[in-house]
Amino acid sequence: MIRKQRPTFTSSELEMQLQQINLDPTSSTTENLEALAPLIKSIQDTDSEQIYLRSLDKFVEEKEREIEKICQENYEDFVSSVSTLLTIRQGSGHLRRRIGELDGQMGDVGRALGEKKRALLEQKKVARNMDDAIETLQTCLRLLDLVHRVGEMIREGKYWGALRSIEDLLHLTPPSISQTPFYAHILSSLPSLRLSIKNAVTASTKTWLFDVRESGSKVGKLALEQMSVRIKKWRLKREKEGGIKLARVGGAMELVHNERVEFDALDNEEIKVDFKPLYQCIHIYEALESKPELQRSYQVDRKTQATLILTSRLSTTPETLLATMPVLMQELVGFFIIESHLLRTMPDFRTQRDVDELWDEMCRRIVEVVGQGLKGCSEPEVFLESKTNVLLFVQTLEGYGYNITELNGLLITLFERYSELLLRKFRTDFDQTVSEDDNQPMMVNDQEEFDQVAGVCWLAPGEMESLAMQGFPQAMPFSQTYPMCCINIRNFVDQFYQFTDGVAQQHLDIDEVLRKSLDGLLSEHVSKQIAKRLQAMSNLSQIAQVVINLEHFSTACDELEGVLMNLRASQRGGPVHLSSCKSFAETLTLAEKRIDTIINSKLESFFELAEYNWLPTRPQSTATEPSTYVFEMITFLTAYVDSVLIGLNEGVKTRAYLNALGRINKWLMDMLCGKEVIRFNEMALASVLADVTFIETEIKRLGKTDLDRVFDEVKHTINIILSDAVSAYMEPSIRSMSYSSVKPIRLAVILAKLGKAHALGNVQSSMVKAERRRREADEVAKLAGR
Repeated sequence: MIRKQRPTFTSSELEMQLQQINLDPTSSTTENLEALAPLIKSIQDTDSEQIYLRSLDKFVEEKEREIEKICQENYEDFVSSVSTLLTIRQGSGHLRRRIGELDGQMGDVGRALGEKKRALLEQKKVARNMDDAIETLQTCLRLLDLVHRVGEMIREGKYWGALRSIEDLLHLTPPSISQTPFYAHILSSLPSLRLSIKNAVTASTKTWLFDVRESGSKVGKLALEQMSVRIKKWRLKREKEGGIKLARVGGAMELVHNERVEFDALDNEEIKVDFKPLYQCIHIYEALESKPELQRSYQVDRKTQATLILTSRLSTTPETLLATMPVLMQELVGFFIIESHLLRTMPDFRTQRDVDELWDEMCRRIVEVVGQGLKGCSEPEVFLESKTNVLLFVQTLEGYGYNITELNGLLITLFERYSELLLRKFRTDFDQTVSEDDNQPMMVNDQEEFDQVAGVCWLAPGEMESLAMQGFPQAMPFSQTYPMCCINIRNFVDQFYQFTDGVAQQHLDIDEVLRKSLDGLLSEHVSKQIAKRLQAMSNLSQIAQVVINLEHFSTACDELEGVLMNLRASQRGGPVHLSSCKSFAETLTLAEKRIDTIINSKLESFFELAEYNWLPTRPQSTATEPSTYVFEMITFLTAYVDSVLIGLNEGVKTRAYLNALGRINKWLMDMLCGKEVIRFNEMALASVLADVTFIETEIKRLGKTDLDRVFDEVKHTINIILSDAVSAYMEPSIRSMSYSSVKPIRLAVILAKLGKAHALGNVQSSMVKAERRRREADEVAKLAGR
């Protein structure tokens, strides 16, 4: 410490100070001693003792002169003053000695005090420096502790606290160290600390993303299971309440029904997905003003995860698709449920565009995976199961607001391929059923078999009750092909609607597709297959069985139209019409014609046995004793139709009779009007008429009233000739009323042949008859030309 320099005083300054001391002779000699103390201290401090003494001597001399001057005027006062002055001198001497002693003492004390003061000041300065150093060190330690604490909080995952601590380093720093290299170093380390926090929270989010990917499958599985339960409950309710059968899962009615069911796939008894790491990361990045960077990084990571989920299934085959698809759907559902949650809770972080981009890419890849997995597949069951998985996936994510248009397109594509495979399968089944049928009545041995057959077949009203009254074993009216086809029809409809259940109706008229498919099966692979077999069938009993089968198929078509009306998936009005009804009717007509053809072929063999004498002298046949071929032909016809066609309804039998008799009528007319027989007489015509009368009598015995007018043409034509009613026939009114069935051209031919027969006779009467017949033939022929 630098010693402080003492002040110095001049003699004038000391004299002035001495003059300030009032020495009143009447006062005590010690009354102004207190005033001397500061003066003596000043003298000591300035080392001015000699100057002071000289000044004091001078002061005394002046006072003595003043005293002498005063004493000259007053002696007594002078003597007194002298005495006083001596006393003062004595006191002054004593005072001088005392001052000297005090000076020495004060010097010693002053020097000691000075030393102590200097030591004290030095110690205070050191103390202040130490306090400043301690405070600075404590501040540095606090900063270092904060930095260390930042590291600990990063390791403990308290990233937001670490970031706040860094902010404290910036705003809570004392000015004492603000300009130090230490603080500058701390400031330079803050960016690396922020980067450490950013890296640590990013690593935490990466770990969270991995964990979420692992738990996403569980989330998706729970969501799909919940939707499956929801679908089953709604299906049961639809079946119970027919009025809501068209309401789909996710529709307004179903949502109202399901609103009391609360289930969160992300937070339930089995799993709880914690989004805190991601929220914390978003908060940190937002504080670091790097949120767009995190958004881009997160989008890339999630896109990569979605791609990995789908890429691992690109090698799927039809054999492995059914095993891999449920797992794939679970992972994707979990993935997009998490995305939906983030979009809802953090709309400023996940934008709709980002999620839609991932969703659209995923939809395209799903279509690719499913298409690859089903490539070359020919099993409808695989398509049905694939549709079930895709539909469950669609219905689940539709509830989270995702656009399912493209996946609905996938469902329609699956449906179209499924329909093709289902049609292919049932085409084969129907073809095989028809081709393997023996066309014999199906036998049932007991009530159980009867119930099974009756339960699958569509029967005419009252037919089941009628069949149930018969004993066992019994022959069913139809052959085995009918119940087998009924089973196939029911299976086809069931399998068809199994696929379409839940498929969006706005994209495809499913009911119309089913109608066309079913029409195609029944028309092309039942009706036309039966028609094809009919062409090669000559057994009349088998053909009769085909007719019965076709009648039942027609009934089935009518019943099936009502079934399709009740099962229709859309709300479009109007009845359902199956064009296969017309196809079965055409095939039935073909079968009936086939019966006619076979019967006609049998009749032809009898026609070949016919031996008429065309120029007899009397009739060879009578109504009771017809020609042999006629008797045998009618005996065969009645027995054949009633025995072989016994299972046919009366209408078909009557038609068979009508066709057969019509064929006989035509054969007779063709024989009479044809070129093979050149001439005949009236007796031959009478024989033909007798044969016709016998046939009519036999037919009437069968009670077939609808067959009364089959032989009108041949009967009336012959009766006109035998009753000489040609002139009456020429009258238009009589002709239209009584002989409308007689054709003029044929009557003219017969008359001409009669004329030729009479022309053979040489007698006059024969020539007259011949001329008359020729004339009549000419007149009747003119009617044909009009």
